[in-house]
Amino acid sequence: MTRENIQLNDCLACGAQCCRHVAMQTETPRCKREYDNIRWFLMHENVNVFVDDENDWLVEFKTRCSHLRADNTCEIYPDRPSVCRDYPPPGSPCEYGDADPPHKVLFTTAREFEEYLERKGIDWRYKKNEP
Repeated sequence: MTRENIQLNDCLACGAQCCRHVAMQTETPRCKREYDNIRWFLMHENVNVFVDDENDWLVEFKTRCSHLRADNTCEIYPDRPSVCRDYPPPGSPCEYGDADPPHKVLFTTAREFEEYLERKGIDWRYKKNEP
């Protein structure tokens, strides 16, 4: 079996999850304005915020790659961007194929984030007149 066939089998098994979102690292929130920014992200459709295994904070946009075919294969695979090529190499474990989720903490709504901050005892409420 070729390396590409191994990769294809891995992608088909997980439903090509890495081709269904874009995640961008953001600063770890440390003040009321930054907490408010996270809340703002989460008030948008198809946007999540998560903390990964390295404790990095990321904003995730749930959006499908325009080159993902209905059968979960890539129509431009030989010419795919480097970020796609940097996903686990063929035969390596896929972060989506693992029983553990690919994040430590996941927020899908502003309310989930607010409850998280409240459980941690963080005064997060941002007021217009505050810096």
